[in-house]
Amino acid sequence: MSVGWDVPPSFNLDPEMGSGTGATSKEVADSGPILFDAKTVRSTENTLLAESRNAVSGYETLRARVDAVVHAPAFWGPPPPDEPIAAMNWGSATPNTGYYQSKEDRDRQDQQVLADIGAEFARHIAPTMQKALSLQSNSLALLSNLIAMINRAGQSYGKVDRAARFPDPQGTLEK
Repeated sequence: MSVGWDVPPSFNLDPEMGSGTGATSKEVADSGPILFDAKTVRSTENTLLAESRNAVSGYETLRARVDAVVHAPAFWGPPPPDEPIAAMNWGSATPNTGYYQSKEDRDRQDQQVLADIGAEFARHIAPTMQKALSLQSNSLALLSNLIAMINRAGQSYGKVDRAARFPDPQGTLEK
């Protein structure tokens, strides 16, 4: 993702014509006086552009982290233990329990339980994280549409203002 403009297009240039499918009309309804503060519009546009750059940067950082987590098999828990190479180690057996299990075997069983829990959690959380990223990228796309509409409004007003003609003042002007 990226931000479209480093420097927004000028309000003094005619806006580029889009590929709209609606019918155009030469008739313009009387809207009454138009109050337009170009400085505020440009300031708003620049502020939104700066904030969207920050948001895109944060999104890219988060996306990289999510990709690393989703594709790392052992992130959500220890990796499944290796199968034992040798039989039970009698030297570390716990006496008088009736069942002699080495410390290494107990650790392997605990590690397997944690690995199973982590794998189950990853099956649920990975799609959720990717969905959250998708929603955030959609929000950034909508923000870019808003910025484009603000710019288009400024350009459109600039075109209308250049075409506006005021009647000559009545009477004579004295200095």
